[in-house]
Amino acid sequence: MISFADRIQTLGTENAFKLGDDIARCEQAGTKVIRLNLGEPDFDSAENINKVAIENIKNGNTHYTNPQGILPLRESIARQICQTRGVRVNPNQIVVTTGGKPSIAYTMMAYVNPGDEVIYPSPGFPIYESWVTFLGAVPVPLHLEEDKGFRFDAADLEKLISPKTKVFILNSPSNPTGGVLSRADLEGIARVVKGKANPNIRIYSDEIYEYILFDGHQHQSILSIPGMAGHTILASGHSKTYAMTGWRLGYSVLPTVEEAMVFRQMNINIISCTPPFIQEAGRAAIDNKENQKIVQAMVKQFENRRDMVVEGLNQIEGIHCNKPDGAFYVFPNISMVCEALGVLAAYEQLSDEKKQRTSPSTLFQMFALYHHGVATLDRRSFGSIGSEGKHYLRLSTATDMESLKEGIRRIEMASKDVEGFHIYINKGKYLF
Repeated sequence: MISFADRIQTLGTENAFKLGDDIARCEQAGTKVIRLNLGEPDFDSAENINKVAIENIKNGNTHYTNPQGILPLRESIARQICQTRGVRVNPNQIVVTTGGKPSIAYTMMAYVNPGDEVIYPSPGFPIYESWVTFLGAVPVPLHLEEDKGFRFDAADLEKLISPKTKVFILNSPSNPTGGVLSRADLEGIARVVKGKANPNIRIYSDEIYEYILFDGHQHQSILSIPGMAGHTILASGHSKTYAMTGWRLGYSVLPTVEEAMVFRQMNINIISCTPPFIQEAGRAAIDNKENQKIVQAMVKQFENRRDMVVEGLNQIEGIHCNKPDGAFYVFPNISMVCEALGVLAAYEQLSDEKKQRTSPSTLFQMFALYHHGVATLDRRSFGSIGSEGKHYLRLSTATDMESLKEGIRRIEMASKDVEGFHIYINKGKYLF
């Protein structure tokens, strides 16, 4: 037997990647899978960005560098924050990381002790819940409701906040729902934080989708609300905006230089530093005005896809889908499909052990993949605590229009395939 540490049992995952094994199994069996599972722009990073990285590699800029991030990139980020949030920050408050995920871990490790409470959105990015449970903190999911457009307000937060709340996680625009918080929403949230929260609370504001907004919406940040800069860790990066997912480039803006030094120390212990040629390319992504038009064109395509996908899903009997205001996902409600197809009844017949590892939306997700060749993600993949009875899927619209149309067609076929679902359940394979 392998003697793992006890805490490994509490470490979650990101099923968007985990599902890759199932997709590979389907493709090996001869099925061409329509992949609507992974949140990755299907555009390549701009040529002007690529050239900067290549030239830096050719010129030998491939060695260790400042663990906090190169100063020119941090200065560019500071200028961008000032321009977009109206808040001046010192470049020494900024820490560059290999992608956006490290800052989630660093925040939990830096501020949260076992037994402390962490409020986070659910459905939400699964790594939030993963790190809360991994460190022995008390998870406090803030459940986002469909009838509110998957937004929340001050009253929703006030019910959950307590003197034990050490970190509160915000994500707008949201993964997986595309919900977007307004300035008024954030002002109300700020009032609750000021009036009820522990004075040392930290707000982790995940703004990675900040430029992917539709219908004329403008990004709003809690960092911009008076009195919130001293509480806010702003996290963003280049993966979504500049289609640089594989480059792994993110950053955090900390309330103080002292806190940034702790994140810098985390970098030293875990990654040493982010590759300098990638950082130089990241600086070019921000500073080269050509990229603003490239990003706008990409976002327009995401908006057109959203319109088509939402319309197509809402034409399927038993499915209802809100129109998201940002990001590149849709989050349809499949409750009626689960009822009509016999998914709910099949779930109730499972053993308690299997019930704990799956859900009705998971059963439909896996059935749609293995029997109809369309990859989506279930509600449980975005925070499992308190997700019982909530039947949703996440579809990524970060793929071409024809694939999206075919994916919707296959979902509709799956939603009506009662006989196929019974065959799938009776086989008892790939239920989670």
